[in-house]
Amino acid sequence: MATNLVVLGENAARINVKVNPNMTVLKVIELACTKIKANSNDFDLKYHNKILDTTSLIRFTNIANNALLELVPVTKSRQNSSVGVWLQIEDGSRLSGEFSSSQNLWEIIQILLKDNFSNYESPAIIYTRMEIIGKEQLQQKTLKDIGLVSGKALLRLLNKKESEDQAHVYVPAARKPKLEESPRVLGHKETNTNELSSVESAKVVATNPQESMDIEPNSDIAEESETINMSTCQKNFDNDPKALDNKKKPTLTNEDLINFKKSISYLDERDTLLFDITDGTSVLYQDEGDDFFKPTIKDITLVLRDLKNSRAQFEDGQLCTSAMRELEKAQNQLNLLHKYKKCIIRIHFPNRLVLQTIFKSTETVLDIINFIRKYLIDESLDFCLFTTPPKTILKPEDTLLESGCVPSAMIHFSCNLEIDQLKPELKHKIVSGCQASIAAYLVRKERISNSSNNETLYDEQPGTSKQLDNQNIKTPVFTQQNKTKANSGKTPKWFKPV
Repeated sequence: MATNLVVLGENAARINVKVNPNMTVLKVIELACTKIKANSNDFDLKYHNKILDTTSLIRFTNIANNALLELVPVTKSRQNSSVGVWLQIEDGSRLSGEFSSSQNLWEIIQILLKDNFSNYESPAIIYTRMEIIGKEQLQQKTLKDIGLVSGKALLRLLNKKESEDQAHVYVPAARKPKLEESPRVLGHKETNTNELSSVESAKVVATNPQESMDIEPNSDIAEESETINMSTCQKNFDNDPKALDNKKKPTLTNEDLINFKKSISYLDERDTLLFDITDGTSVLYQDEGDDFFKPTIKDITLVLRDLKNSRAQFEDGQLCTSAMRELEKAQNQLNLLHKYKKCIIRIHFPNRLVLQTIFKSTETVLDIINFIRKYLIDESLDFCLFTTPPKTILKPEDTLLESGCVPSAMIHFSCNLEIDQLKPELKHKIVSGCQASIAAYLVRKERISNSSNNETLYDEQPGTSKQLDNQNIKTPVFTQQNKTKANSGKTPKWFKPV
């Protein structure tokens, strides 16, 4: 992630600009032009012979740290224009209006909410991965500061304090220290390297008692490590609440799952559930450090192995015709159909509600459309279903297997109307996201038990070991044909004896 950029200005002047991931390209231009005392509306930013979009964030531009960029004059000077703002509030409804790019977010909220503004004690605007919380920050940020100078944009409004965290924002788990594996040598030296690696793992256990639950050393070394500083390690372990939580790993038994399935009330015979997607754990987003992108010996070994496999596939593999590719595609679909009789479908509505249900893999998209209509206020409503990314509108005549919805899929509901389309009585039957996840787990568990009774078929990804297996199957056929030709006694025309 870029934290410092070098901008090449007029007369080859180098300008250092400190940036952050949520800074726009337009802001970088303004900072660079401020140092050279130039008008920022008359310049664009070029990177690798490509003019950068002024509205994009540094986070999404793929610019490396300490990269060299260039200020170039624009063909037409930029001017402030109006921006179409759509404000989505907590109940799912949206408010719209036209505003100048120099207008701050606090004024926009007051204009759009009007009388409902008193319901928000601590308003917060969320746009892409930016969070502007509180009155002071909203008054300081304008539409131009968040990269909106023209077009339309959707902003999300929440009632949120600075101490709270946003739900459903990814945060990477705390990484354990990397242990470089020493290369093993054949013969008697291999035991020494094993002993050395086990001793290193024992040191990690002794020095970091909080991470002892994640590292599993050898039994002999574990007994020795327990004798080292046992009193201090046990004291730190008992005082650490996180370590106590990791020690207690709750598991769900079959009886618990059966009781759960009996206790929950499904909407229909398809085990349909309705839950809110915002019902999740609160986490914070953090960027990965530079150490995360440094390859280890194990990573390089895996890359080298994949390169060797792909090279062998290209050199020794046979060319596939269109008929062979169609046959392979049909075989993959048959494998999926044999393994997954049922698929879990989640229909995502604009008001952040999700309808989770179960369909057979051979059913069509039209069956899903008819299923959704019975939960809509207007059953004759014209709508479409699509998956993303990329956005792909599902055809009603295609099966779920052909649409790529097996074994599970998230399907989005889209229509021209902006009001809630689900029946009001369904909101009293909303379950938590945890209950919906356990219900989906029950379906997967039943699916695995059924597939284990049948013949075991494995899923293959295109371009990997499956094609190598096909080559191994086809190779004896050609060798056998060559042997028959050789034994027939006829000399080929191309053969020239020396």
